[in-house]
Amino acid sequence: MKRISCLLTLLASSSIAYPAAPSADEHGAYLSAELGNGRIGGPDTGPHKLMRWRAFEARIGRDLIAARAGEPSLAGARIDVVYYNEGHPDNNHRDGFALQLVYARKLGNALTAEIGAGPYTSMNTTTIGGVQYDIARHGVLYSAALRFPLAGLDPGTHLRLGLNHVRMRDAFHSNALMLGIGRQFADVPHFPKGDLARNRLWLGASFGRSFTSHSGTRDTNSAIVQAKQYGGTWAVSFAGIFEGDDRTRVDRYGAAAQLWFVQPVTERWIASAGIGPYIAENRREGNRGFVHGLFSLQFERDLGAQTKVFFAFHRVKTYTQMNDRDLFHLGLLHTFGW
Repeated sequence: MKRISCLLTLLASSSIAYPAAPSADEHGAYLSAELGNGRIGGPDTGPHKLMRWRAFEARIGRDLIAARAGEPSLAGARIDVVYYNEGHPDNNHRDGFALQLVYARKLGNALTAEIGAGPYTSMNTTTIGGVQYDIARHGVLYSAALRFPLAGLDPGTHLRLGLNHVRMRDAFHSNALMLGIGRQFADVPHFPKGDLARNRLWLGASFGRSFTSHSGTRDTNSAIVQAKQYGGTWAVSFAGIFEGDDRTRVDRYGAAAQLWFVQPVTERWIASAGIGPYIAENRREGNRGFVHGLFSLQFERDLGAQTKVFFAFHRVKTYTQMNDRDLFHLGLLHTFGW
Protein backbone atom coordinates (compact mmCIF):
# COMPACT_ATOMS: atom_id res chain seq x y z
CA MET A 1 0.00 0.00 0.00
CA LYS A 2 2.95 2.36 0.55
CA ARG A 3 3.94 2.26 -3.13
CA ILE A 4 0.30 2.82 -4.16
CA SER A 5 -0.19 5.94 -2.02
CA CYS A 6 3.16 7.42 -3.11
CA LEU A 7 2.47 7.01 -6.84
CA LEU A 8 -1.11 8.30 -6.61
CA THR A 9 0.14 11.39 -4.76
CA LEU A 10 2.78 12.03 -7.42
CA LEU A 11 0.23 11.71 -10.23
CA ALA A 12 -2.06 14.20 -8.53
CA SER A 13 0.83 16.62 -7.98
CA SER A 14 1.85 16.49 -11.64
CA SER A 15 -1.59 17.69 -12.71
CA ILE A 16 -0.81 21.20 -11.44
CA ALA A 17 -0.67 23.40 -14.52
CA TYR A 18 2.50 25.30 -15.41
CA PRO A 19 3.07 27.60 -18.36
CA ALA A 20 3.90 25.72 -21.53
CA ALA A 21 7.47 25.72 -22.73
CA PRO A 22 8.28 28.19 -25.50
CA SER A 23 8.95 25.25 -27.77
CA ALA A 24 6.81 22.28 -26.81
CA ASP A 25 7.51 18.69 -27.76
CA GLU A 26 5.12 17.63 -30.51
CA HIS A 27 4.81 14.20 -28.88
CA GLY A 28 2.66 14.13 -25.77
CA ALA A 29 3.25 12.26 -22.51
CA TYR A 30 0.98 9.98 -20.47
CA LEU A 31 0.76 9.03 -16.78
CA SER A 32 -1.76 6.85 -14.96
CA ALA A 33 -2.23 4.87 -11.75
CA GLU A 34 -4.92 2.24 -11.06
CA LEU A 35 -6.13 -0.14 -8.36
CA GLY A 36 -8.20 -3.25 -8.93
CA ASN A 37 -9.14 -6.84 -8.27
CA GLY A 38 -9.20 -10.09 -10.20
CA ARG A 39 -8.20 -13.73 -10.07
CA ILE A 40 -5.53 -16.11 -11.23
CA GLY A 41 -5.90 -19.48 -12.92
CA GLY A 42 -3.88 -22.33 -14.36
CA PRO A 43 -1.03 -24.41 -12.90
CA ASP A 44 0.25 -24.04 -9.31
CA THR A 45 -2.51 -21.70 -8.18
CA GLY A 46 -3.93 -23.49 -5.14
CA PRO A 47 -7.46 -22.96 -3.79
CA HIS A 48 -7.18 -19.19 -3.15
CA LYS A 49 -7.22 -17.39 -6.50
CA LEU A 50 -8.57 -13.88 -5.74
CA MET A 51 -6.21 -10.87 -5.79
CA ARG A 52 -7.83 -9.46 -2.62
CA TRP A 53 -8.13 -5.92 -4.04
CA ARG A 54 -4.36 -5.48 -4.13
CA ALA A 55 -3.79 -5.31 -7.86
CA PHE A 56 -1.99 -2.11 -8.85
CA GLU A 57 -0.68 -0.58 -12.07
CA ALA A 58 1.36 2.54 -12.88
CA ARG A 59 2.39 3.59 -16.38
CA ILE A 60 4.59 6.21 -18.05
CA GLY A 61 3.99 6.76 -21.77
CA ARG A 62 5.11 8.74 -24.80
CA ASP A 63 3.01 9.35 -27.91
CA LEU A 64 4.44 8.11 -31.18
CA ILE A 65 2.08 10.31 -33.23
CA ALA A 66 2.35 14.08 -32.86
CA ALA A 67 -0.59 16.04 -31.47
CA ARG A 68 -1.68 19.52 -32.51
CA ALA A 69 -0.10 22.23 -30.39
CA GLY A 70 -1.98 22.85 -27.15
CA GLU A 71 -4.24 19.82 -27.46
CA PRO A 72 -3.95 16.36 -25.94
CA SER A 73 -3.42 13.48 -28.35
CA LEU A 74 -6.73 11.63 -28.61
CA ALA A 75 -5.81 8.87 -31.02
CA GLY A 76 -2.73 7.04 -32.16
CA ALA A 77 0.13 4.89 -30.94
CA ARG A 78 1.99 5.21 -27.64
CA ILE A 79 4.85 3.43 -25.91
CA ASP A 80 4.25 2.73 -22.20
CA VAL A 81 6.54 1.51 -19.42
CA VAL A 82 4.29 -0.30 -16.94
CA TYR A 83 4.77 -1.50 -13.38
CA TYR A 84 2.10 -4.11 -12.62
CA ASN A 85 1.33 -5.89 -9.33
CA GLU A 86 -1.05 -8.83 -9.74
CA GLY A 87 -2.38 -8.65 -6.21
CA HIS A 88 -1.87 -11.13 -3.39
CA PRO A 89 -3.56 -14.47 -3.99
CA ASP A 90 -2.39 -16.82 -1.23
CA ASN A 91 1.08 -18.21 -2.02
CA ASN A 92 1.44 -16.23 -5.27
CA HIS A 93 2.62 -12.60 -5.07
CA ARG A 94 3.65 -11.75 -8.63
CA ASP A 95 4.60 -8.35 -10.02
CA GLY A 96 6.96 -6.90 -12.60
CA PHE A 97 7.59 -4.49 -15.46
CA ALA A 98 6.22 -4.42 -19.00
CA LEU A 99 6.93 -2.45 -22.17
CA GLN A 100 3.70 -2.02 -24.13
CA LEU A 101 2.74 -0.71 -27.54
CA VAL A 102 -0.63 1.01 -27.00
CA TYR A 103 -3.19 2.25 -29.52
CA ALA A 104 -5.84 4.78 -28.44
CA ARG A 105 -8.89 5.94 -30.40
CA LYS A 106 -11.50 8.56 -29.56
CA LEU A 107 -15.02 7.11 -29.77
CA GLY A 108 -16.90 10.30 -28.92
CA ASN A 109 -16.63 13.51 -26.96
CA ALA A 110 -16.79 11.62 -23.67
CA LEU A 111 -15.02 8.35 -24.41
CA THR A 112 -11.61 7.14 -25.60
CA ALA A 113 -10.70 3.47 -25.91
CA GLU A 114 -7.25 1.93 -25.97
CA ILE A 115 -5.64 -1.49 -26.30
CA GLY A 116 -2.05 -2.51 -25.62
CA ALA A 117 0.30 -5.48 -25.46
CA GLY A 118 3.95 -6.12 -24.77
CA PRO A 119 6.61 -8.22 -23.02
CA TYR A 120 6.35 -8.57 -19.25
CA THR A 121 9.19 -9.62 -16.92
CA SER A 122 8.00 -10.68 -13.48
CA MET A 123 8.91 -12.07 -10.07
CA ASN A 124 6.59 -14.33 -8.10
CA THR A 125 7.15 -14.88 -4.37
CA THR A 126 5.81 -18.33 -3.55
CA THR A 127 6.40 -21.23 -1.16
CA ILE A 128 7.15 -24.69 -2.57
CA GLY A 129 7.83 -27.60 -0.22
CA GLY A 130 8.15 -25.25 2.74
CA VAL A 131 10.82 -23.09 1.02
CA GLN A 132 10.18 -19.54 -0.23
CA TYR A 133 11.28 -18.64 -3.76
CA ASP A 134 11.33 -15.55 -5.99
CA ILE A 135 10.60 -17.14 -9.34
CA ALA A 136 11.49 -14.96 -12.34
CA ARG A 137 9.48 -15.52 -15.51
CA HIS A 138 8.70 -13.73 -18.76
CA GLY A 139 5.35 -13.41 -20.47
CA VAL A 140 2.99 -10.95 -22.15
CA LEU A 141 0.80 -8.26 -20.58
CA TYR A 142 -2.37 -7.46 -22.55
CA SER A 143 -4.39 -4.37 -21.61
CA ALA A 144 -7.61 -2.66 -22.66
CA ALA A 145 -9.08 0.50 -21.18
CA LEU A 146 -11.86 3.07 -21.49
CA ARG A 147 -11.04 6.70 -20.64
CA PHE A 148 -13.73 9.14 -19.44
CA PRO A 149 -12.75 12.86 -19.21
CA LEU A 150 -13.10 14.50 -15.79
CA ALA A 151 -14.70 17.92 -16.06
CA GLY A 152 -13.24 20.75 -14.05
CA LEU A 153 -9.72 19.31 -13.97
CA ASP A 154 -6.74 20.01 -16.21
CA PRO A 155 -7.20 19.10 -19.90
CA GLY A 156 -6.40 15.47 -20.59
CA THR A 157 -7.28 14.27 -17.05
CA HIS A 158 -9.59 11.25 -17.12
CA LEU A 159 -11.05 8.32 -15.24
CA ARG A 160 -9.49 5.09 -16.49
CA LEU A 161 -11.35 1.75 -16.43
CA GLY A 162 -9.02 -1.04 -17.52
CA LEU A 163 -8.72 -4.78 -17.97
CA ASN A 164 -5.36 -6.56 -17.71
CA HIS A 165 -4.54 -10.11 -18.78
CA VAL A 166 -1.17 -11.80 -18.17
CA ARG A 167 -0.19 -14.91 -20.10
CA MET A 168 2.94 -16.97 -19.36
CA ARG A 169 4.22 -20.33 -20.52
CA ASP A 170 4.16 -22.99 -17.77
CA ALA A 171 2.83 -20.54 -15.19
CA PHE A 172 -0.53 -19.26 -14.02
CA HIS A 173 -2.39 -16.55 -15.94
CA SER A 174 -4.31 -13.66 -14.42
CA ASN A 175 -7.20 -11.29 -15.18
CA ALA A 176 -7.91 -8.05 -13.33
CA LEU A 177 -10.37 -5.17 -13.59
CA MET A 178 -8.63 -1.87 -12.82
CA LEU A 179 -9.91 1.63 -11.98
CA GLY A 180 -7.87 4.80 -11.55
CA ILE A 181 -6.92 8.20 -12.87
CA GLY A 182 -4.75 9.20 -15.80
CA ARG A 183 -3.63 12.27 -17.66
CA GLN A 184 -2.58 12.90 -21.24
CA PHE A 185 -0.09 15.80 -21.22
CA ALA A 186 0.00 18.25 -24.12
CA ASP A 187 2.60 21.00 -24.70
CA VAL A 188 5.20 18.77 -23.11
CA PRO A 189 8.45 20.73 -22.79
CA HIS A 190 11.46 19.62 -24.76
CA PHE A 191 14.23 18.16 -22.72
CA PRO A 192 17.31 20.37 -23.17
CA LYS A 193 19.15 19.16 -26.26
CA GLY A 194 22.76 18.18 -26.11
CA ASP A 195 25.28 15.40 -26.42
CA LEU A 196 24.86 12.82 -23.66
CA ALA A 197 28.62 12.70 -23.15
CA ARG A 198 28.99 16.51 -22.88
CA ASN A 199 25.99 17.58 -20.82
CA ARG A 200 26.20 18.55 -17.16
CA LEU A 201 26.93 15.88 -14.58
CA TRP A 202 24.40 15.62 -11.74
CA LEU A 203 25.47 14.29 -8.34
CA GLY A 204 23.09 13.20 -5.64
CA ALA A 205 21.98 10.85 -2.91
CA SER A 206 18.75 9.23 -1.77
CA PHE A 207 17.58 7.55 1.39
CA GLY A 208 14.65 5.29 2.20
CA ARG A 209 13.55 1.80 3.17
CA SER A 210 14.34 -1.64 1.76
CA PHE A 211 11.90 -4.55 1.82
CA THR A 212 13.01 -8.14 1.23
CA SER A 213 10.38 -10.18 -0.60
CA HIS A 214 10.55 -13.11 1.86
CA SER A 215 8.52 -13.37 5.05
CA GLY A 216 10.35 -13.39 8.37
CA THR A 217 12.56 -10.46 7.36
CA ARG A 218 12.61 -6.83 8.50
CA ASP A 219 12.47 -3.66 6.45
CA THR A 220 15.53 -1.52 6.95
CA ASN A 221 17.18 1.79 6.10
CA SER A 222 19.01 2.04 2.79
CA ALA A 223 20.97 4.64 0.81
CA ILE A 224 22.14 5.32 -2.74
CA VAL A 225 24.76 7.77 -4.00
CA GLN A 226 24.82 8.43 -7.73
CA ALA A 227 26.13 10.39 -10.68
CA LYS A 228 23.72 10.98 -13.57
CA GLN A 229 23.99 12.53 -17.02
CA TYR A 230 21.07 13.50 -19.27
CA GLY A 231 20.99 13.74 -23.06
CA GLY A 232 17.69 14.27 -24.87
CA THR A 233 15.20 11.56 -23.94
CA TRP A 234 17.94 9.36 -22.46
CA ALA A 235 20.16 9.42 -19.38
CA VAL A 236 22.86 7.22 -17.87
CA SER A 237 23.67 6.79 -14.19
CA PHE A 238 26.24 5.10 -12.00
CA ALA A 239 25.37 4.41 -8.38
CA GLY A 240 26.70 2.97 -5.17
CA ILE A 241 23.92 1.10 -3.36
CA PHE A 242 23.72 0.17 0.31
CA GLU A 243 20.56 -1.90 0.81
CA GLY A 244 20.82 -2.40 4.57
CA ASP A 245 20.48 -5.50 6.74
CA ASP A 246 17.15 -7.30 7.09
CA ARG A 247 18.60 -9.32 10.05
CA THR A 248 17.88 -12.64 8.31
CA ARG A 249 18.76 -13.03 4.63
CA VAL A 250 20.12 -9.87 2.98
CA ASP A 251 22.78 -7.31 3.89
CA ARG A 252 23.78 -6.31 0.38
CA TYR A 253 25.85 -3.52 -1.17
CA GLY A 254 27.30 -2.87 -4.61
CA ALA A 255 27.45 -0.72 -7.74
CA ALA A 256 24.95 -0.31 -10.59
CA ALA A 257 24.89 1.24 -14.06
CA GLN A 258 21.55 2.14 -15.66
CA LEU A 259 20.18 3.46 -18.92
CA TRP A 260 17.11 5.70 -18.42
CA PHE A 261 14.20 6.68 -20.65
CA VAL A 262 13.33 10.26 -19.68
CA GLN A 263 9.91 11.83 -20.31
CA PRO A 264 9.20 15.45 -19.30
CA VAL A 265 5.52 15.97 -18.44
CA THR A 266 5.44 19.63 -17.30
CA GLU A 267 7.93 22.45 -16.90
CA ARG A 268 8.96 21.10 -13.50
CA TRP A 269 8.10 17.38 -13.51
CA ILE A 270 9.96 14.53 -15.24
CA ALA A 271 9.07 10.83 -15.19
CA SER A 272 11.70 8.24 -16.05
CA ALA A 273 12.34 4.49 -16.12
CA GLY A 274 15.74 2.85 -15.79
CA ILE A 275 17.27 -0.60 -16.23
CA GLY A 276 20.76 -2.01 -15.86
CA PRO A 277 23.17 -4.43 -14.18
CA TYR A 278 23.87 -4.33 -10.46
CA ILE A 279 27.04 -6.03 -9.15
CA ALA A 280 26.64 -6.69 -5.44
CA GLU A 281 27.86 -8.72 -2.47
CA ASN A 282 25.69 -10.05 0.32
CA ARG A 283 27.35 -10.20 3.74
CA ARG A 284 24.85 -12.89 4.76
CA GLU A 285 26.05 -15.10 1.90
CA GLY A 286 29.75 -14.91 2.69
CA ASN A 287 30.31 -11.74 0.60
CA ARG A 288 29.90 -13.69 -2.62
CA GLY A 289 29.50 -11.40 -5.63
CA PHE A 290 26.61 -11.69 -8.08
CA VAL A 291 25.30 -9.74 -11.06
CA HIS A 292 21.67 -8.77 -10.52
CA GLY A 293 19.17 -6.65 -12.44
CA LEU A 294 18.05 -3.21 -11.24
CA PHE A 295 14.69 -1.86 -12.48
CA SER A 296 13.62 1.67 -11.50
CA LEU A 297 10.79 4.18 -11.82
CA GLN A 298 11.59 7.78 -10.87
CA PHE A 299 9.62 11.04 -10.62
CA GLU A 300 11.67 14.25 -10.47
CA ARG A 301 10.70 17.84 -9.68
CA ASP A 302 12.97 20.76 -10.53
CA LEU A 303 13.67 23.11 -7.62
CA GLY A 304 15.71 25.41 -9.87
CA ALA A 305 18.20 25.26 -12.71
CA GLN A 306 20.68 23.22 -10.69
CA THR A 307 18.66 21.15 -8.19
CA LYS A 308 16.09 18.36 -8.40
CA VAL A 309 14.19 16.43 -5.75
CA PHE A 310 12.89 12.96 -6.61
CA PHE A 311 11.01 9.86 -5.51
CA ALA A 312 12.27 6.51 -6.80
CA PHE A 313 11.09 2.90 -6.66
CA HIS A 314 13.81 0.31 -7.31
CA ARG A 315 13.44 -3.44 -7.77
CA VAL A 316 16.55 -5.57 -7.24
CA LYS A 317 16.01 -8.74 -9.23
CA THR A 318 18.57 -11.42 -8.37
CA TYR A 319 17.53 -14.12 -10.89
CA THR A 320 18.60 -16.67 -8.26
CA GLN A 321 15.00 -17.38 -7.12
CA MET A 322 15.57 -15.68 -3.76
CA ASN A 323 16.35 -12.40 -2.00
CA ASP A 324 14.72 -9.96 -4.40
CA ARG A 325 14.20 -6.54 -2.85
CA ASP A 326 12.16 -3.32 -3.22
CA LEU A 327 13.64 0.07 -2.33
CA PHE A 328 11.53 3.23 -1.83
CA HIS A 329 13.65 6.40 -1.79
CA LEU A 330 13.51 10.19 -1.59
CA GLY A 331 16.55 12.02 -2.89
CA LEU A 332 18.24 15.16 -4.18
CA LEU A 333 20.30 15.79 -7.33
CA HIS A 334 22.52 18.83 -7.88
CA THR A 335 24.73 19.96 -10.75
CA PHE A 336 27.66 22.30 -10.35
CA GLY A 337 27.89 23.30 -14.04
CA TRP A 338 25.84 25.65 -16.19
